[in-house]
Amino acid sequence: MISSPHTVACFFHVRADAINEMKQLIADVTKPSLLEQGCLVYHWSQSLEADSLFLLYMEWSDTAAFEAHVATTHVQKAERDLVDLCVQPYHDWQFVRL
Repeated sequence: MISSPHTVACFFHVRADAINEMKQLIADVTKPSLLEQGCLVYHWSQSLEADSLFLLYMEWSDTAAFEAHVATTHVQKAERDLVDLCVQPYHDWQFVRL
């Protein structure tokens, strides 16, 4: 069986006073994530209309690579920190490439 790339998009609505903290979290989690086996794309964006809205777009070689990413200590730490930064729980969408 051939594995398909695993794509994930996540939206994060952070507190207006937490934008700089979010940008630091992004810097801290991005470096090690880009070095992980199976990471094809790991890209953050900030909304032009609402500067407290962030998008994370990721592509992984397969679902197993994504699951390994989620289990890393840097992602686990970021997820704990996001609880205090976000005004609502983040939402993600997961896809496989056709």
